[in-house]
Amino acid sequence: MKITPDELSDVLSDALEEYGESVREGVADAVVKTGKRALKMVKDKSPKKSGRYRKSWRMTDSKQAASRSKTAVTIHNTSGYQLTHLLENGHQKADGGRVAGTPHIRPAELEAQKLFPELVQQAIKEAGER
Repeated sequence: MKITPDELSDVLSDALEEYGESVREGVADAVVKTGKRALKMVKDKSPKKSGRYRKSWRMTDSKQAASRSKTAVTIHNTSGYQLTHLLENGHQKADGGRVAGTPHIRPAELEAQKLFPELVQQAIKEAGER
C-alpha cells in the first residue's frame, strides 16, 4: 500500500482513532470484569446467617452516553445496605460486649485495585497488536 504525503495525515489520524477506540473498549471491558470479580468475592465472603444479606449483592454498570470513555460499576447491597458497615467493622451489642466484624468488602476492594491495572495493561497491549 502506497501512501502519498497528502494522505499521510489522514491515514495516521484514522489509525490513531482506531487504536484509541480499541483501548477505550478494552478499558470498559476491564472495568466490568473487575466489577464482576469483586462482586463474586464480596458474595463469597459475606456473613451467612439466613443468606439474605449474601444473596442481595448486585452490580450495576453505567456507560455514560455523553462521554463514550466513561464506564463505571457500582456494587451495592439491595436488602441489607444498613448492615454493611456493621458487619464489615463489627459493632457494640445492646446488652454489652462487641460483635467482631467480618471483613468482606475491603478485601474485594483491594483485590479489584490489583486486578484492574493488570487488565488495562492487557487491553492496551492487545490494542497495540491489532
